[in-house]
Amino acid sequence: MTDTLEHDYSGSDEADAVDHEGTDAFGDRPSDALPREARTALVTLLTSRFVTRAKQPDAWRGLLDHEDDIRARLDELFLTLHLDREHEVAFKRQNGEDGVPVLLRREKPLSRDASLLLVLLRQEHAYTDAQDEPVTVTRDHIAEFLGRFQGDSAHDEVRVDRRIRAAIAALDRLELLTPTPEDPDLFVVSPAVVPLIGTAELLHLERMFLEGAGAPIETTATATATEEDAE
Repeated sequence: MTDTLEHDYSGSDEADAVDHEGTDAFGDRPSDALPREARTALVTLLTSRFVTRAKQPDAWRGLLDHEDDIRARLDELFLTLHLDREHEVAFKRQNGEDGVPVLLRREKPLSRDASLLLVLLRQEHAYTDAQDEPVTVTRDHIAEFLGRFQGDSAHDEVRVDRRIRAAIAALDRLELLTPTPEDPDLFVVSPAVVPLIGTAELLHLERMFLEGAGAPIETTATATATEEDAE
């Protein structure tokens, strides 16, 4: 998310009485003010698509230490906090109420290839424990997976390569797939893909694309759907 909250308090006596550390003219903190680490965590959450322990350890720790207070602040903005301790990921969403201001900008829909790639990333994480080493996927693996759905265009190598690059770039922009510094054809899959893509949404994508490609492909999500509650 790139939206930020900005308010103009110029000329306000109250603003002059509170310094940038959140204390008033007498050095006391207002009773309802969040401590600095909580405010830092809240701002990081508001200005990021998601927060992970691996990439933003200070913000992650602040979210855990001040979870109730941060939830309350988000609720004031018609947002809810989703905190996945197992995968160490946190993100925010609109609370779903009708007739309230919408703060979060809607993302453009993913292309067909990017949606398919999202299914692959979610599957790769389904095969691993949350505490394992980072999940990685190679460009060759991505190409092999997407190749099942290329149809007649599979004979056009230039077009296929362009579509693969576009799908990878789309999920890179969403911070769900990141090339490694050592090898640009090896990508780290963000653990955020698990809580962000729930079972119901994953099944919808699979049914739409995998069955449409020919013979149905049994996947982890299909096999475990009866064991998990859809979000």
